[in-house]
Amino acid sequence: MARMHPQDIADYKKATEGEKRVFRFIKEAARPHKDFICWYEPRIDNSGKDPDFILFGKNLGLLILEVKDWISQQIISHNPHQFTILVSGKPEKLPNPDRQAKGYVTALKERLSKIPEFLSDDPRYMGNVKIPIGRMVIFPNISRDEYTDSRFKWFIESESILLKEDLESTGEILCDKSGKTFYRRISKAFPFQFRGLKQTEIDKLSWVLWPEGKIDLPTRLGSGKNRFQREVQALDESQARLALRIGSGHQIIKGPPGSGKTLILAHRSLHLCKYQPEGKRILLVCYNIALVGYLKRLLKEKGIGSENKGVQVFHFFELCSSILGETIRYENEDNNYYDFIISEALKRVAAEKSRIEPFDAVLVDEAQDFSNDMLRILLELLKKKGDFVIALDSSQNLYRRKTSWKSIGIQAGGRTHHLNRVYRNTHEIFEFTRKFLGETYRGNKQMALFPDEFALHGDPPDIRSFKSLEEIEAFLPEDISSSIAQEDYKRSEIAVIYDDKVYGPDRFTYDNRALPMRILNRLESFGIPTTWVSRDVRAKEMYDITTDRVSLISIHSSKGLDFDLVYLVGMDQIRPIEITKERLISLVYVAMTRAKYKLVIPYVKETELIKRIKECLQYRS
Repeated sequence: MARMHPQDIADYKKATEGEKRVFRFIKEAARPHKDFICWYEPRIDNSGKDPDFILFGKNLGLLILEVKDWISQQIISHNPHQFTILVSGKPEKLPNPDRQAKGYVTALKERLSKIPEFLSDDPRYMGNVKIPIGRMVIFPNISRDEYTDSRFKWFIESESILLKEDLESTGEILCDKSGKTFYRRISKAFPFQFRGLKQTEIDKLSWVLWPEGKIDLPTRLGSGKNRFQREVQALDESQARLALRIGSGHQIIKGPPGSGKTLILAHRSLHLCKYQPEGKRILLVCYNIALVGYLKRLLKEKGIGSENKGVQVFHFFELCSSILGETIRYENEDNNYYDFIISEALKRVAAEKSRIEPFDAVLVDEAQDFSNDMLRILLELLKKKGDFVIALDSSQNLYRRKTSWKSIGIQAGGRTHHLNRVYRNTHEIFEFTRKFLGETYRGNKQMALFPDEFALHGDPPDIRSFKSLEEIEAFLPEDISSSIAQEDYKRSEIAVIYDDKVYGPDRFTYDNRALPMRILNRLESFGIPTTWVSRDVRAKEMYDITTDRVSLISIHSSKGLDFDLVYLVGMDQIRPIEITKERLISLVYVAMTRAKYKLVIPYVKETELIKRIKECLQYRS
């Protein structure tokens, strides 16, 4: 089928029956399918009045399609400017649909004329839009005989119109599987011949006409360099397509850090909010407290509310608090306390006594952090035949959860989507982190999210030896200041990630809280505004990545977040034993993959873990 945005409008309340019919017609008739893109209700200006469809043909240009569900008996009178239509037994004056489509053509030309890529470089047409823009009117309920016998045929030419017979499955257009008849019919509506567009120009055209296909990343304050703009944009179009291909029911998205899992969930939320029936309740849930603010900001960028009829965002135990209607302590309690909370929440939802109503869709980020009972709670909160989409990376499983999807009721057979490429990290950081894990990443059904030439390169990770922790504490503010001044990093894109825990066989305890306190004092005494994200629950809940401050954050709190420049402190204090080795390797991997462009790992003691890190960079002693 032709590429349709969105992929379906069958459940979209605003869509008329005629528009749904035209949607199905274009999807099938526009052949070769790869040469056509169609947008429903694309945005061409800020007036709020948009065309029904815009169709892009690779060798044709842009075609405005205006659909009218009228029957011939409704049309009382007409002139070049307006038609009088009988609506619910009362006459109503409406614009001549051809004139209406012509107005959209003018508005679209004006919009595209402000974008240099879409202007002609031909000396004869310099400054004009290089894309031909045509227009057609479609009457799904008026036959050709009715059109021929009418007088409004003098105001809408036959070459600019599609009628009832044209849309039928037995009609000449749909019976021609080559697409030549369709091409011939619409080609007459274009004003001049077209030389085509580059793929990057087509991508930009898609973002201009259908901004729903693009999730804008939160803008981080401060001066600095936008190192990843082109790569993120290229990936984002692919994420939008995947989000639209995700059907109803249960779905699983797997991929390494930085492959866009979170953005796909944001795209899916946007799609459900706009194109599904009104009043749809959507839950987006994660495990990390500090990630909630980021998710809310992602959705807010697209104007998605977080009220009952929008997307509600929770971290898991915050959700449990709402289910039980009780205050829960989110950290510093033993495992028995949290097991009890999970057990009570599961009993409550299973008995349909939850304090919050069920959801039409549940989307889970960082799902590898959720135990079986946690996922059962989410499934119990899902309405029958609701959508359940989970995104995960088993390499980041810090809590060593073991999940059997079928045993807990997740029916995602044949609906698992694998992401392969990353946009967040440079090629050097990505390869380094995979070597650290001891593997080369391969998805079973790899999805190339952007071409190889989009891979961003940078310096290899910087592993630095120091004589003492005090030297490291002195190094950090000096190097951060130098990076901001000389290498154009924003403070908001810099993080000092630390570990302050002691790890036992099945749990961890907080130990070295003095380390982040000393680092915080050093940075601020050096005049570097810093936010200690992991100070306490309130600091995590209030965390905003866009603030023009360096982030001081623990490894666990950094999950799902990313920064251009990361300093990873205290890795030589992590001492794995055989029973904790696998979990702690995952922990350090999570910390490393928070770095997008530059990773610095200072250390004092050359432990087994530091030796492993150095070997990944092929250091020689």
